[in-house]
Amino acid sequence: MAEHDELTEENFFSTDDVYKIAALVNENLAGVVYHYWVNKASDSPFEVLDWITLAFKSGNRITFTAGLETDGIRVAEPDFDAERAKLEAEFQGKVTIESRDASKHKMWKTAIGQDITPSLMRFEGRVINDSLVLKFDDGDAVEIFLGIEGLEVDFFDEDEDSGMTDVLA
Repeated sequence: MAEHDELTEENFFSTDDVYKIAALVNENLAGVVYHYWVNKASDSPFEVLDWITLAFKSGNRITFTAGLETDGIRVAEPDFDAERAKLEAEFQGKVTIESRDASKHKMWKTAIGQDITPSLMRFEGRVINDSLVLKFDDGDAVEIFLGIEGLEVDFFDEDEDSGMTDVLA
């Protein structure tokens, strides 16, 4: 594919990340939290969706990030209290992390209470980390992808030729 002609190590999920994502199959989604990096230095705050945490009825959680230190989506285990404290100290309260429950957002509304089924990831020799589609038994498929700044989320249109393949547990 022309868009992936210059793939580097940073463009791929790690093997551990792929296993963690594949292990989501059959997990029942209980909630979604968006974590925004927020710069309040000006009159109109600048926000970037930096992390998305999915919580499951089993008690398991997984957090995806596309922060400044990454060139793609990564599975992360952030300590949000420590991150907030670090930003508070460094930027005197002008930059912070705000966590917001997104479970009732239109993207996730039909997915809450549903099991994740085999989902889609882009594969070119290895699994490319620019997009992840989560499919649900009876809910709308949701795509998490890299935006210009941070993560973006939208409904997944299965009719488009996405070049994505199923990821099985």
